[in-house]
Amino acid sequence: MQLEASEIVDSCSFLLVKLGKPLKSTPSYVRIAERIKADMFPNASKQEGKKLPTQEELARYYGVSRSTIVRVMSHLAAEGSIHSRQGSGGYLSDKPHIPAQRKCLSLVVPDLHAPVTVATCRGVERKARQLGYHVLLGSSEFRLESEHELIQQHLQAGAQGVILYPVTRFRSQVETDYLTHWDSPTPVVTLDIACAEWKCSRVVFDNVQLGYDMTRQLIARGHKHILFMHTSTERLHSSIHERAKGWRLAMEEAGLPIPTSYIFWPTPEYDITARHIGDADYPRIVDALLELEPRPSAVIAWHDVAAAYVIQALLDRGVGSPDEIQVAGFDNEPIITRLFRPLMPTSKPDFIRLGEFAVETLEAISAGNSSHTRTYTYPVPLLWRDVQTQPSSDVPALDTSQLMPVLR
Repeated sequence: MQLEASEIVDSCSFLLVKLGKPLKSTPSYVRIAERIKADMFPNASKQEGKKLPTQEELARYYGVSRSTIVRVMSHLAAEGSIHSRQGSGGYLSDKPHIPAQRKCLSLVVPDLHAPVTVATCRGVERKARQLGYHVLLGSSEFRLESEHELIQQHLQAGAQGVILYPVTRFRSQVETDYLTHWDSPTPVVTLDIACAEWKCSRVVFDNVQLGYDMTRQLIARGHKHILFMHTSTERLHSSIHERAKGWRLAMEEAGLPIPTSYIFWPTPEYDITARHIGDADYPRIVDALLELEPRPSAVIAWHDVAAAYVIQALLDRGVGSPDEIQVAGFDNEPIITRLFRPLMPTSKPDFIRLGEFAVETLEAISAGNSSHTRTYTYPVPLLWRDVQTQPSSDVPALDTSQLMPVLR
């Protein structure tokens, strides 16, 4: 089951920092806490010591249960916005603060819904808690400007390090990218996506080896015409581009030539992060695939969601999969595993461990035991599932309305 952002925050010691209006997925007690601060203490610096209404009054005013207000008060007290006096109630504090005895770090991700970011957040929080950190969590919502602004907010709030799942950049943006010119003593560690020009450490999966291993497995099963699903070279999709490198290395090592037409499939207009790619695009992508000479016997897709779309389009055109064209994906997407047949070969990246490793790296940098600009790679195993599994009567075809945006 896919977790909502509220479940992430409820289950972890995150302090959620938002841009602009509150996120709809923010827990209700956090939203009520923000409303109380905005409504009752508009000028906090001049109202230190002002008494809050009773819990019963607050519950009636905001239309929530008393138990929710109890949680709101605990949240406000934990961040230092209020303090209580025995038998007297709650009062406005001098200024909100994060308890001095605990360190804090910034975690910024592109979205709070995709399974890969949910898993990453779990890993970061778990290791951070073990090392005595609070986590300031923010979603950039796939906007580079928001990403930078959130990091600045977190640094102002006292973050002593930054863990960043970056928004995918255009190649033309690298020269002016704030990470390219990062000169703050506060260390930054990026996750999964890397750029050589960034002045920060990077924790990534070994995607070159992953692309190589997937291709070698297909070759071992008799495939000679293996097609890789490319993406725009103008986008810095490091994971996709590195898998493509591994595919080329495996094909070359096996003495299998790659037709020129394979290099340009699908056309450059298709970008893995484009939100508009969906039902209308994949049929055209597959039509182009079926016109290639020689026709591929296997396809390595961007990820499991793309693989499912390709398989569905092939089946719609009377082309069997995996019998005629084998399709492989990556990331072991839960929605595909639950709802789509036939299952395809995939990978099993441990994003929880990647998040933990990022915190360990940040801690090592802060302690002076590691460089600020190193790249750490983490291996990814293949998951070669029973690709012969056929759709059963109780397993529906792919319902595209249930697919979440995929970051990689």
